[in-house]
Amino acid sequence: MSRVTWFAAVYILFVGSILASDAENPNARPIIEPGGVAAAWEFEPSEESAWRATNHCSSVVADGLLRITSTGHDPYLHCPLDLDGGPLKLTLRARAKSGGDGAVYWATDATPIGEQQRVRLPLVHDGQWREYAVRFTVDGRLRTLRLDPGAAEGVVEVDWMRLSRWRLHPLAIEQIATRDDAIVVRVRNDSNEARTVDVNGRTAKIAPGGVVAFDVVPEGDRPIRAVRLRIVSPDLPPIERTLFFHRPQAEATWVSRTAGPVRLQVAADGSIARIYRGGELAAVLAPIVRVGGEIPRLEAREEGDAIWLIGDGVNGRLSLVGDELAVRIESDSPCEGPCLRAIGEMQQAIFAGLEYMERGDTSSSKLDVETDEHLRFAPPRRHMTMPLMAVATERAAVAISWDDMSLQPVFASPNAHDGASDHRMTLRGKKIAATIRVAAGSKEGGDARGGIEETILWAVRRRGLPPLPTPPRSADEQHALDLATLNGPLRTNDGWGHCIEPRWGRAPYGDMASTLWRLTGNVPDLPRIVPGGAHLRNDSIYFVTGRAEEWLAHARAEIRHRIAQQQPDGSYRYDGAFRRGHFESTASGLCAAHAARLLELAHLTGDAEALAAGRRTLEYMKRFRVPRGAQTWEVPLHTPDLLASAHLVWAYVRGYELTGDKTYLDEARRWALSGMPFVYQWSDRPVMAYATIAVLGATNWQAPYWIGLPVQWVGGVYAYALGLLAPHDNTLDWRQVARGILIAGRQMQYPDGPNAGTLPDSFALAEQERRPWNINPCALVSLERLLDGQVDSLAVARDERRHVVAPFAVQIADGKAVVQAQVGARYQVIVDGERVIDLSSRGQDVIKLP
Repeated sequence: MSRVTWFAAVYILFVGSILASDAENPNARPIIEPGGVAAAWEFEPSEESAWRATNHCSSVVADGLLRITSTGHDPYLHCPLDLDGGPLKLTLRARAKSGGDGAVYWATDATPIGEQQRVRLPLVHDGQWREYAVRFTVDGRLRTLRLDPGAAEGVVEVDWMRLSRWRLHPLAIEQIATRDDAIVVRVRNDSNEARTVDVNGRTAKIAPGGVVAFDVVPEGDRPIRAVRLRIVSPDLPPIERTLFFHRPQAEATWVSRTAGPVRLQVAADGSIARIYRGGELAAVLAPIVRVGGEIPRLEAREEGDAIWLIGDGVNGRLSLVGDELAVRIESDSPCEGPCLRAIGEMQQAIFAGLEYMERGDTSSSKLDVETDEHLRFAPPRRHMTMPLMAVATERAAVAISWDDMSLQPVFASPNAHDGASDHRMTLRGKKIAATIRVAAGSKEGGDARGGIEETILWAVRRRGLPPLPTPPRSADEQHALDLATLNGPLRTNDGWGHCIEPRWGRAPYGDMASTLWRLTGNVPDLPRIVPGGAHLRNDSIYFVTGRAEEWLAHARAEIRHRIAQQQPDGSYRYDGAFRRGHFESTASGLCAAHAARLLELAHLTGDAEALAAGRRTLEYMKRFRVPRGAQTWEVPLHTPDLLASAHLVWAYVRGYELTGDKTYLDEARRWALSGMPFVYQWSDRPVMAYATIAVLGATNWQAPYWIGLPVQWVGGVYAYALGLLAPHDNTLDWRQVARGILIAGRQMQYPDGPNAGTLPDSFALAEQERRPWNINPCALVSLERLLDGQVDSLAVARDERRHVVAPFAVQIADGKAVVQAQVGARYQVIVDGERVIDLSSRGQDVIKLP
């Protein structure tokens, strides 16, 4: 029996023609626009505009235009309406010179404006006139429209706006299946009457609500063929879609190359190439190139070490060296290629900056984002953090990387474009140069987890780490800015705020007090200390204010609390609101947050129970494949997450240091590599290189949408973990990665104004705009001190028998602890996790250990 692969169509509304596929969603259901206008705004000079500026903007009607001047990051206008709801389309002609995407919100007679009633309005901020259109469905009577004209200061002018109606095409492609010899198209009739339907010459009557399967047999016996599906029914516009049908068993005249375990076969007509590894088909280029919906006529020629593809207006070159295939395509017209399709069951997959997948995941799913932004088949190019698409199967780890970041990447796993079970990765442009790698899969003795981390390493090394950005200010200027921030608007008589905004309460946080002491050498006078306050813990203030016993009590209580939450298998579980959609109640980031803290406390206190509990979680976490689930206060448990990578690296490094178990160091290295696709390794903006994406999803599945929007505080935690790893591993220059992330954070800090010195919660790349909340700089100071080789929080020395923790550098030698402190400093150390010793420093202080 022929194997059948079914793909269910995802019914997403889209702006465009009646074609069922488009650049963003190959499974989009077509729509019909009956014509007519429900409401229109022409902005005649004699008329007062119904659109009223409400927030961060002003508006005026002049010269037949609505001129909107945005004065902040959240501008919007409202317009009252009283219309029947249903499917609506807002079309406008506008020119924009502001920044960021716009949006359209709506309110009904029953529901106020909110994120559930929002659609994104992509704007091009080049000052050119363009027509924009968005579709949405109103449940109830439409009472208000809200227009957000971007997300930055600037000007947007609107010539006209029209609100019209639309409806879904009554016929839908419910599923597409590919067999070895045919395509099976299942068509559903959603109308209330029977319809006669023709699919590529095969006709059937479909009852209301019924589904009929049509077999479409591609002509000929070539290995690859473009098949144009055409679904026709009387009085309805046709539905059309082009698939590229691959026959795995079909033969052709081949031109071949072999390099080690990899064999390349290129069809003599240049239509398709097959890549074998260890004698098994690992990937196909199917087709090698497409122009429009067609496969161009090419001739494959062997010349030297390469195979050339010669055609009319399209040429290409393929060269195999080792497990790498260099591909070059040049076309007079826009084209797509190489259309790389990995064969086998996906174990892991990467679309850098957009997708981090494991077995069972589907690209562009709604598990992490439920708005239209979940469609990531062909995303904005600046959402790519590095040029890498990769799929690891049991057969091979198949990847494609490139250098020209103006090319449009397209990714689908599984292959929704062709209705096939393979995994499709391709590029769009006129001049395409890419490198394909086909490395060992798990069946060949590769990484049993799928090998995706080694593929990430290959892609980083292929291009090299980007040069470090230029720091925005000198060391003295940076020191002064950080100090002014901590002594300025962040601070009141009650203490400091985590963020500068008043909603963040002030308290005598230990992290801020410790940072001030590190920066000045002066100990703040505090009646009490509240642990935390920053994204990196700094507890040194306890040891220079006579509160080491208090710190130790806090540490022991936290250890007991975290052990009490631990499951017998070492895992931690979550069943809150953000559990929805995930395949289990745990995740790597959820567990690693606890493990990292337990093992950090074991490192600081020498507590044996903390170490044992941390090790249980380290062993349990070896099962995980994707860094995810570290921010369940607002982000789904399923969502890939850089903070998870950070906690995992931190936990495994401490585990290795405390036990010497080299499997923990291997895990730390693996998870360090998992974080690299969250780090921008290219740049076309002044602040972009080494910026970090926090999560590949959205808050509460809706907004903010974090893909393409750096959150550098998360990157700072990852960078700190890399700083801990660097002394033990040289897979990459981890210090450079960490230093780059630090400098990018310094670039993002406000240089002046009321928020001077704070780190914005996010940073919009296109607009180079800082977005609130505005966070204290303490974690940046801690990261910088770590990378500069200075003690930032607490220092630890230990040998087989003794353990010492101090606020200054400490070593154990000849039965003594030697502390390098500040002359005159009064401080405490803790010996063996229980004995507190008070000291007044002479510069080098020696403590005899019994």
